[in-house]
Amino acid sequence: MIYIYPHALLKRVKLIVSILLLPVAFAWSQSKNANDTLKIDRLLDLSFEELMNVMVITPTQSSLRANNAPATVKVVTQEQLQLRGYHNLAEVLNDLVDITVQDKTDPQHYNKVSIRGVGRQDFFIIMLDGLRISSPTNEPLPILENFPIYFAKQIEIVYGPGSALYGADAMAGVVNIITRKPGDADSPGVAASVTGGSNGYSNASVVIQKKMENDFKISLAGLYSYDAQPDFSKIYQDQFSMTSHETGVFNTAYGIMTPQQPVQSRFESPVKAYNIYASLEKNNFNMKVLRHYVATPTSTTFTPNDGVYNKNVFYGQGVTTASANYTADIGNVKSISTLTGSFYSVNPKSNYRNLYGSMEHGYKYSTGSMMKIEEQLHYTKFKKVNLIGGITYELFQSVPKTPELQSPVSRKTAASGTLLNTVAENNPSGIEAKFFPITYSNIGIYAQSQYFPIERLSFTTGIRFDHNTRFGSTINPRVGSVFHFSKKTTLKALYGTAYWAPSPMISFESYGSFYTLDNGTTYRSDHWHLPNPGLKPVTSQTFEFTIEQKFSKRFNAQLTAYHTNIDNLIEQVSDNENTNLYNNKFLGWQVDFIEVPVNKRLQVNYGGSLSLNTTFTISEFECIAYSSVSYLEGKESKPGSSEVSVEQASITPWQYRVGMDGKSKSFHFSARLLHAGKQRMVRMEAANDNRRQTLNGYTLVNMSMGYTFRKNITTFINVQNLLNEHYMVALGWNSTDFDGAPQNPLRAMLGIKLALR
Repeated sequence: MIYIYPHALLKRVKLIVSILLLPVAFAWSQSKNANDTLKIDRLLDLSFEELMNVMVITPTQSSLRANNAPATVKVVTQEQLQLRGYHNLAEVLNDLVDITVQDKTDPQHYNKVSIRGVGRQDFFIIMLDGLRISSPTNEPLPILENFPIYFAKQIEIVYGPGSALYGADAMAGVVNIITRKPGDADSPGVAASVTGGSNGYSNASVVIQKKMENDFKISLAGLYSYDAQPDFSKIYQDQFSMTSHETGVFNTAYGIMTPQQPVQSRFESPVKAYNIYASLEKNNFNMKVLRHYVATPTSTTFTPNDGVYNKNVFYGQGVTTASANYTADIGNVKSISTLTGSFYSVNPKSNYRNLYGSMEHGYKYSTGSMMKIEEQLHYTKFKKVNLIGGITYELFQSVPKTPELQSPVSRKTAASGTLLNTVAENNPSGIEAKFFPITYSNIGIYAQSQYFPIERLSFTTGIRFDHNTRFGSTINPRVGSVFHFSKKTTLKALYGTAYWAPSPMISFESYGSFYTLDNGTTYRSDHWHLPNPGLKPVTSQTFEFTIEQKFSKRFNAQLTAYHTNIDNLIEQVSDNENTNLYNNKFLGWQVDFIEVPVNKRLQVNYGGSLSLNTTFTISEFECIAYSSVSYLEGKESKPGSSEVSVEQASITPWQYRVGMDGKSKSFHFSARLLHAGKQRMVRMEAANDNRRQTLNGYTLVNMSMGYTFRKNITTFINVQNLLNEHYMVALGWNSTDFDGAPQNPLRAMLGIKLALR
């Protein structure tokens, strides 16, 4: 049982009430003059009702108002993206209720983004105009400038299970970036932006869109970003002493190590990203291609004694996605035919350099591809019924993530390599690495109906069947009801299931190391993580209830509650007495301990959120204020247990947000505050206890402002972590180095944008 003392409870209640009532105070202060309503009905080029209830497509794959959608969906508009100065998708998600973004928490995917406490970014899918642009074989990718938001018309975030429409991996939700189209009223013909900031940040983008006389519509876009990042050896001097880099002798947790390859003495931990986009559209046919890439440091979460902070120690991942789409109207049926190809690859020069590889470069390699054919039909004969059905076929190929290799894999020949640190006098060729190339396919069939018996009531039912040659069949239904009790009150009740397919990386990844005591005549190992091809999908069931209440044309509230059960979560166990796949041997050599992934863990999440929004005027400023409080609780089973009894790790139960956007003629501003309460760690409070240790919370304030000249040139300034708080976010495992990941201090950025019609 968790005890909250009266003074602590009172303090928390005061904080919640003050944050939530801020928009109410603004609305009340502006209600004295009834004529104000006429002034604020056009807020940031949208009326308040339009702003809070825009048209969305992601929840049902058909266009409808957000308050009619059978889902909890948040929309970030083009105006909000510009006013708040967002540079990447992680910043967008970090300002949304029930979402947690934890930067610098993983050596491979850099940041962890979870929705309602479910998983990380491979537990939801990211799309561009309905086309999946996250990894085709679902490796978790960093969410940074690699995903293009700079030419988005809006970003739709759907919370909860989406497998009934989108199939595998849409367990926590769906993020859909809707792009501006040539000829749209809000789409400039040419748009360019350049940003420079403290700690070596730079960002440049350009968008060119043209509607031709022969009905062709062309879009070209590109972005490049480089972030040298703050020098933590100067900010966190106790944890990030660079003595080891200066001397070349590392006092690691495993003892003294002196690497043979040179180490640069300076602290270097850059992040770089780019994306390139092109599309061509004519009448009912369109083609598009997107290439995005991001490289992040693999020294993340290590101290400079246990990991090397050099710019050539990084993990680079790229995805290229191309599609062709044709829409045809055949009587009362609209047919949408889509062909998609997607290719994921790891830069062969990607490497880890830490105590697990004796501080030497350990190179990584992986690829994945998907070819997909989809036929979707919309039946439009009935006014009160919307029917959608479709069938998909997907073919996948993958080379799962390799163990650390002695040198980069050559792209010019068949994939091959040598295991790190196995080259020796009696074995100059070392131990050959084993690659696990796999091929598999998936067939999906889905159907969905929306029925409107009366104007104020709708019912949605949907179901999808998938058969995967790796792990068999899954069926995922969903049902939902939306009832407009009155013009001001909307009720939503939702139920859905989803599944997360274990990616080739999760099932077939291997890592570990061998050592020799006789110059390569024999080898042995202390530890290896090895594949388990028998993994099954992780499944979930979610119940959700929402009340949306409009108190006036300027003020509304939304209350949401949810409960999610997750089965078959994956944990790492000893091969002995579990799978017995390897019998303490790998590649013919003795291994003291072999671990494998298995489906064993259970998890239960429940919680809710309350959001308030209002519009008002201050002098000539048209403003919107918003606030929210979210609560999340989770329980999970102990390793090897079938009973859900332990506090869920790596969650932040309480989060509070408040913000304001404003615009007056040529000037605009935005201010946003996020307060995160105590963060749960992986480490338990005491032996045999069911409670987790906690990490202190933090308060993050971000601001932006800008001024527009001649209607097409805007200068702006963005400030992140305005309070310059030195804080940490919880890690997803028991680190030998940190209790949490240290975060960036105050950073300022200046930029200029150009938009030409």
